[in-house]
Amino acid sequence: MSGRLAGKVALITGTAGGQGRAAAEMFAAQGAKIVGCDVKEGEHEETVCRVVDAGGEMVSRVVDLGDEDQVKSWIDFAVESYGDFDILYNNASAVRYGKIDEFSTEDWHWLVRNELDLVYYAIKHAFPIMKRRGGGSIVNTASAAGVIGSTFAGHIHQFAHSMTKGGVIAMTRTLAAEFADAKIRVNSISPGLIETPAFAVFPDKALLKKMIDDIMKLQLMDVLGQPEDIAYCALYLASEESRFATGQNFCIDGGLTAI
Repeated sequence: MSGRLAGKVALITGTAGGQGRAAAEMFAAQGAKIVGCDVKEGEHEETVCRVVDAGGEMVSRVVDLGDEDQVKSWIDFAVESYGDFDILYNNASAVRYGKIDEFSTEDWHWLVRNELDLVYYAIKHAFPIMKRRGGGSIVNTASAAGVIGSTFAGHIHQFAHSMTKGGVIAMTRTLAAEFADAKIRVNSISPGLIETPAFAVFPDKALLKKMIDDIMKLQLMDVLGQPEDIAYCALYLASEESRFATGQNFCIDGGLTAI
């Protein structure tokens, strides 16, 4: 198998579905060997089967990325499986919403753990491997919320989510400078409204529809984003085609942050 990532080894977090699964399938189709992880055991194994059935190479583990020891073990597993790696795509995260006067301290620490800590742990333990490899690409998932910091259409109160994703963007820019001498590029992607498996389990379908309709009115494009839209950007950033891009945040949001 050959392609844009031929000969590369890519670590991708959150591969049980949505953007992570789309990236695993796309990266593998372009020649990369994939090391995935997720907390959802059955779904992440399904992704492995899909990649292998399509002719690609992928291994995966159940990992709680908010636990530093588990992250380090996953990094070691990646090296044991395929050797030193070229790409780290920090796709995974989990979110809680709420107004500041209703957001508990437990909610706050949970969100920092699941949107900031997991990126920090992965980069911390991947960096020595990528430096030893002689360079590579780190792609972090931020959010349009980290750029515009607004309450979407009056429905989602996301001051904490905006903070953590804004932190991912700041981390990306700072580490791009720190890692430049090691020839490791660091960029982030800020998705807008993307149709993911979370839509299927949203408890109030009527509210979900209204939220989607209202948010799409704020976009420049009258379409709902798909996981593949984000995976295509990640593929570009993971490949040598983006060799001159580092420290940047790419908004893939149908024009939401342009207005």
